[in-house]
Amino acid sequence: MNKLIPLTLLTALQTIAINSSAHEAHVHGSATVLLAQDGNRLTLEFDSPLDNLLGFEHAPRTDKQKQAAKALLDLMQKPDTLLKLNGDADCQLTTVKVVAPVLQATSTAKDEHANLHAEYEYACTKVAALKSLQLSLFDAFPAIHKVDAQMAGARGQVAATLTPKQRMLAW
Repeated sequence: MNKLIPLTLLTALQTIAINSSAHEAHVHGSATVLLAQDGNRLTLEFDSPLDNLLGFEHAPRTDKQKQAAKALLDLMQKPDTLLKLNGDADCQLTTVKVVAPVLQATSTAKDEHANLHAEYEYACTKVAALKSLQLSLFDAFPAIHKVDAQMAGARGQVAATLTPKQRMLAW
């Protein structure tokens, strides 16, 4: 039953995000970060239109686009370079899942709006010290102008719109 709590928290956050920005389901320049903490576990989800990350949203056609797509997928396997939890919590990445169907070699996705979705799970040894998330992804992806971020955990819920000038979500 404890395994249902992070799923429930993320579902609640996603419902809030969908309801509050249903008209912004796919907005270039915007991304979303959702965090849910349960005990010593933290789940982090990142969603963005591929255009923000690559400059295109279709299956890669040229060698340059194929290289950029591979580099993006490789980078998303190392979230600490883009999404930094405060170090005092001693959180270790345990699971990575990156989904961008249009970038898959066997993709049959149509050339229309496409997103990248990444899910990361962490185990934190000092969860009481977990207090913030710093976004450095604005440096890697200058096409992202704002990130709608939400956190739900033992201390409650917090939401903020992060920008290149305001990069930290604190709780």
